[in-house]
Amino acid sequence: MSTVIVKSKLSAEKRIELVHVSLMRNQKFAFFAGLFMVGSTTIDERPVTAYTNGRDAGYGRAFADSLTDKELAFLVMHENMHKCYRHLTTWKALKEINHKVAGAACDYVINIQLVDMDPDEEFIAFPRSKETGELDGLLDPAYRGMDTKQVFDILMKKCKGGKGGKGGEEGNGNPIDGSGKGNAKDGTNQPSVGKFGDKEGFDAHDWDGAQEMSEEEKKQLTQEIEQAIRQGGIYAGKFGGKTPREIGELLNPKVDWREVLKRFTRNNIKDRDSISWRRAHKNFLWQDIILPSILGKRMKYLLLGMDTSGSVEGQLLTDFLSEMNGLVKSVGIDRIDIVYWDAEVQAHEIFTGSTKDIVHRTNPKGGGGTNPDVVVDLILEKQLKPDAIIMLSDGYMHTNKGKWSAITQPTLWCIIGNDNYEVPNGQKLVITN
Repeated sequence: MSTVIVKSKLSAEKRIELVHVSLMRNQKFAFFAGLFMVGSTTIDERPVTAYTNGRDAGYGRAFADSLTDKELAFLVMHENMHKCYRHLTTWKALKEINHKVAGAACDYVINIQLVDMDPDEEFIAFPRSKETGELDGLLDPAYRGMDTKQVFDILMKKCKGGKGGKGGEEGNGNPIDGSGKGNAKDGTNQPSVGKFGDKEGFDAHDWDGAQEMSEEEKKQLTQEIEQAIRQGGIYAGKFGGKTPREIGELLNPKVDWREVLKRFTRNNIKDRDSISWRRAHKNFLWQDIILPSILGKRMKYLLLGMDTSGSVEGQLLTDFLSEMNGLVKSVGIDRIDIVYWDAEVQAHEIFTGSTKDIVHRTNPKGGGGTNPDVVVDLILEKQLKPDAIIMLSDGYMHTNKGKWSAITQPTLWCIIGNDNYEVPNGQKLVITN
């Protein structure tokens, strides 16, 4: 029996919109939902592949039409990963040394991460040559876990003399020719990169377009991306997803943990917009696209889960409670539940908005084993309806991810000094001081 391959009749615009929606609803990729909304997305009629300046993304119509749905989803994720890491502004100095090697280094970092996110290609698939079936881009497992600068240094050592491809001339990443990779006048002395020899990435890097943004625009872009990935962590948590480890490192701030705690609490306490799939967004129905509606919601109820197994105690516990006490006063939470837990729930205290001094009224209890799942049991047993949850622990414990999938509220895990702990849902904040 022969297999019939039917080419999609949908336009490139419609297919990319559907890819965005599909990825937003997927547990593995829901984290990136906010990034899809950063900047503009355009379909380019010129014979280009795809490109980004770190804010806006462009896709060549013919190239998009040539890809399967999974390959197109990989391409969309690739461009948005460039945004996420702010490659086009962060690595300007590398571009000035050698724009081709800098672009290749960025691609190697992104592509291995995307492959690791979906190794069985259930939702995204690395683009392949229609003639040979070989991977049509840069991929090398040797660069797993490295950042762009580390890969760049290795590639430069592999280059013959490490010269050529300096930024400034035509082809430094602008999508100006049919390949979508630029058209350098000095292409004859461009060094080969990585194990694929002369093989190049499947997209362009618009370094000049990134630099044409004003300082104010760059600052605003940084804020939009940071907000998008933080909200993405919360959104993904509702689907049982989690923050990718490499990107989580961007969110494990080197700033004072108190500031991050305040930001999370305030973002989820004040009047805010929440996404609901129960009702479709009317503005997109005419395009046959289903997007979530936006519902206004005000948080009035916060649950704080405190690990009192013995390793979380002393001044840090006092400081943490003091921060929460200050937030209750400044933001105006109607109710805060403090749950002290070790191997079991040792205490469940309820403070209303009229109770201002939590620090001196609370009574921490515990000292046994460590099992955060008991907090879920308490929430379900008593049918508690907190609007957000904050957990404090050292992270040396096991969690049942299946059990935590029942928790749909935004959750912040404050982990003391243990960067290796993988949270079962929500967002992780590593406390190092």
